[in-house]
Amino acid sequence: MGNIKNIFNVISRSLDAARTPPPAIPPILLLAGAKLAPGLSPIRIAGEIIKRQAEAGAPVGDLPSGEKNISEIMESIRVEEIIKALMSDAVVDVAINPGITLTAEGANAGGPVVSIGRTISIGSGKGIIR
Repeated sequence: MGNIKNIFNVISRSLDAARTPPPAIPPILLLAGAKLAPGLSPIRIAGEIIKRQAEAGAPVGDLPSGEKNISEIMESIRVEEIIKALMSDAVVDVAINPGITLTAEGANAGGPVVSIGRTISIGSGKGIIR
């Protein structure tokens, strides 16, 4: 039993080591680039999967008998349901590092007052998947 546990731990550590986190995106690129993303398309995703089925040796297109390819129809349904679940049920939480520069303006009896500073607490927000 202990031997199996050791083997599992070695395999698990190997898989974890192979995963590398994606590179961080600078905030200015994220702000500009997010507006250019086309959004998720179930039809396009299913089409790409179906197009690649031939790589695995699966039949693509109508069957030799002339019947519709049920596998392709199911792939479209599967992707549509996954995207629908992501768009209606998923939550995107974000955390914003402290230290964002801020400027505040106001006035008092002595005249205008301008303050410059930085945020000191961690901000958070919600987002949607599109």
